Amino acid sequence: MSPNTTAPCTPTTRRRRAGRITALSTTAALGLAVTTMAAPAWAHDSLIASSPEAGEVLQESPEEITLEFSGGGLTTGDGITNIIQVSDADGENWEGETEVEGATMSAEFPEDLPGGDYTVAYRVVYSDGHAEEQSFDFEVEETAPEPEPTPEPTASASEETEDEAETETESAAPAEDDDAADSSAADPDQAEEPVAGDAAADTQQDSGLPVWAFVLGGIVVVGGIAAIATAVLRGRKNPRA
Repeated sequence: MSPNTTAPCTPTTRRRRAGRITALSTTAALGLAVTTMAAPAWAHDSLIASSPEAGEVLQESPEEITLEFSGGGLTTGDGITNIIQVSDADGENWEGETEVEGATMSAEFPEDLPGGDYTVAYRVVYSDGHAEEQSFDFEVEETAPEPEPTPEPTASASEETEDEAETETESAAPAEDDDAADSSAADPDQAEEPVAGDAAADTQQDSGLPVWAFVLGGIVVVGGIAAIATAVLRGRKNPRA
């Protein structure tokens, strides 16, 4: 037999080749099935942004909570639940009505959030029908209360205070005058004390006689008294027979 002569194809060889082809086809089919089944799982949408962000500490209350997801949009319709819930540490809910627009979901707060910790819980149904429930936290800082302003006195109050002060002053002045009058009446000796010095001289001058007249009169009186005394003494020494 020549070396280039092809070996005859026997039934055994044909069966071996068919088995190999079948095995390769089965493997390829299984691989394609696995890839096709796994593709949706790898392509699931997810949360890509939020306001407030997870773990964020805010200086003041936000006006709303906003969640943005990947993909073409969320699935909506009857029996589909897309919802946001915001609760504080005591479990009280603060969110308003949830709104869905495309791949964005939001809810406004009906009032300002007080300081404290809050939990955002959400449930969404993605465009591929896959549903997901997740949550995250954020915080609002507590603000110190503002001091109350001190009320200023009104003009009428100031005028009333001034009027009261004037009334008290006027009522106190007559009382002092009465006290002075009582003091003068209570000390009659002071009013009756004799006038001395120049005041006495003025009083004597007012009587109408000069000072020397009083002095001369005094000398005459003293001389008369001395003469009378001398005559009496002589009469006693020389008694009549």
